[in-house]
Amino acid sequence: MNYLAHAFLSFDQEEILVGNMLGDFVKGKHYLNWPKPIQQGILLHRFIDHTTDAHPLVHEAMDLFRPSFKLSNGIFVDIFFDHFLANDPQYFTHEKLATFTQATYHSLMKHEGLFDEKMHTFFSYMKEYDWLYHYSKMEGIEKSIRGICKRYPKLGDAEMALQLFEKNYLQLQQLFADFFVDLVIASKNKIATF
Repeated sequence: MNYLAHAFLSFDQEEILVGNMLGDFVKGKHYLNWPKPIQQGILLHRFIDHTTDAHPLVHEAMDLFRPSFKLSNGIFVDIFFDHFLANDPQYFTHEKLATFTQATYHSLMKHEGLFDEKMHTFFSYMKEYDWLYHYSKMEGIEKSIRGICKRYPKLGDAEMALQLFEKNYLQLQQLFADFFVDLVIASKNKIATF
């Protein structure tokens, strides 16, 4: 899952949120260098990623991007699923999304003294350009996909990925909806074990 989902699946627990959002930056046992509640957020991030990667509905979504994309289809599905989350009335209205994303940025910046330079720069860009909110709009998704493909050309052709997204939009939306119910339950159960 991508950043909006990781933030949402922290369920308004600030230090778990911080760890969950830092998950991509903290490798191996380095999570032990963080305060305990942030460690739990990092472990939650890993759990969410593992659960997502193993889920058959996610595999079905990834298959919609084959054969054009073999290695990067999961990255694209993560971003597109954030779009569906941002627009799912079960979880967000546009007003609630705007409030939620600003609260997420505020929580991250409260803890920026713990961040290294790379983390600080990344989250500053996220806040400045309001990435989490802009996942709700097609222009935001297009910019995100084009940007990541430009930074990492091995991911493949951004325009082809966007065409496949539009072609399979309704099927991807349904796969997200069915999968995310499972992920919400699994994430809540994981947090209960901390």
